[in-house]
Amino acid sequence: MRVRWRVLGCALALAVTGPPRPAAAQNSVDLAKARQVLEYYQTCERTRRFAPCWTLLSKRVQRDWAQQGRGTVAEYAEARAAGARYSDFRVLQIRRSPARVVFVVEATRGEGNDPARDRVEYALLREGDQWRIDGRRVGQSETAP
Repeated sequence: MRVRWRVLGCALALAVTGPPRPAAAQNSVDLAKARQVLEYYQTCERTRRFAPCWTLLSKRVQRDWAQQGRGTVAEYAEARAAGARYSDFRVLQIRRSPARVVFVVEATRGEGNDPARDRVEYALLREGDQWRIDGRRVGQSETAP
């Protein structure tokens, strides 16, 4: 008799609350915060001024730059400024998981009548309550953000 009451109690609980659901990756506020960090970083790519973006990088990425001998803001900014210059960005897709957001972007490189377009993926990681740039892929190549 007790087993029947337990089963009935579980069934009622499921009927009231619904079946268990996986945890939501991010709500719209979280996604907006991640997108804002991406837009700040893209401003650095447009202007070729990367010093302000050092604080947007994840601790892992900052550590990777330090291991390459470019662990200061000035060294990072100089190295990144030597790369490709993007003038325009268009988000094509957003992939989410509980601690990460990946923005798939079409980035326009070059100017004039014949600009080139690259598919760039930016991985953002939540560190505490802040979103940080944790990875960047241009085409099939993984590159340091």
